[in-house]
Amino acid sequence: MFKLKKNFKMPLSVFLLTLIDQYIKIHISNNLMNENFDIFSDIVGFKPSLNTSYSWLNSLSNLGIGLLPHIIVNIMILFISILVFDFIRQKQKEDKITSLIFAFLFAGVICSLIDRIFWGGSLDYVYLKGLFIFDLKDVYLSFFQIMLISCWLFNYKGLRRTSEKLLYNDFKFYIKVKYLKR
Repeated sequence: MFKLKKNFKMPLSVFLLTLIDQYIKIHISNNLMNENFDIFSDIVGFKPSLNTSYSWLNSLSNLGIGLLPHIIVNIMILFISILVFDFIRQKQKEDKITSLIFAFLFAGVICSLIDRIFWGGSLDYVYLKGLFIFDLKDVYLSFFQIMLISCWLFNYKGLRRTSEKLLYNDFKFYIKVKYLKR
């Protein structure tokens, strides 16, 4: 049986998660933009809406931050996330939990970038009544956050014993050696 190489699992997972998110948005955009219905009683509903404020914080606070700064921040987050993931892989053996956590982070950040560039905002569609509207990308990013917090709470691989200062210095050294002194 064909076994997928370890190096292709992460990019394939990210690609599939991104594809699912974008397929749902294309389907909603083409067929369901004017639909509005309850999914789960009076708690969760379907209510498509294009969020052109580009971020939850920008929308909530009416900060008026435009599209270009959001795209730049998004690219920076993706770049830094890739560096951190590469650092973690080099520092410890790559494991399924770490790969899963970062796959959801990468997919969420890439979906966010696609939303901003191609959709002009985020096509949100799941309505948590009285609170907010979100999409699958937001679920990916929330899953990343919950898993990261869980790893810390349950001290996964001794995470809570790790010195932040030592970790920061190791990361700086790693970047310096791997990327700046070629």
